[in-house]
Amino acid sequence: MMTSEELDKYCKASNFAKLKHAGQTDDNGKDYYKAHLFPISLAVRNLTKDIDILVAALLHDTLEDTDTTYDELVKEFGERVANLVLEVTHEGQKDEYGYYFPRLHSADAILIKLCDRASNISRMQSWDEKRKEQYLKRTKFWKDGDDK
Repeated sequence: MMTSEELDKYCKASNFAKLKHAGQTDDNGKDYYKAHLFPISLAVRNLTKDIDILVAALLHDTLEDTDTTYDELVKEFGERVANLVLEVTHEGQKDEYGYYFPRLHSADAILIKLCDRASNISRMQSWDEKRKEQYLKRTKFWKDGDDK
């Protein structure tokens, strides 16, 4: 159960994300907040009750997909949240393998990123086969049995 202060912070992040992502849709044409951001926060909440991680989950795409700045996140939600969002923000241009996440290192940010990847996999219906194959290959972190 969230304290009233935690609930206020979560609601503030929810409203911030809705505002920043207003008008954005996912690849299936669905509202980006409802189809992607909110479900990720629910998935993360099943694994932790840490309010900063939950808030960062809601905000995880703000630096790469909106005009939000790191300093704005620090001001609105604190340095820990801003750092978590920065960790899961890609850098550079997408190549044939996907994006590069050079700052992704903490268990808290990896938790968010894994839920993000799971959400993307659950919503890849409109992707072409090549994109699906590349995304799944990039997401896979185990060794195939035939690679002995």
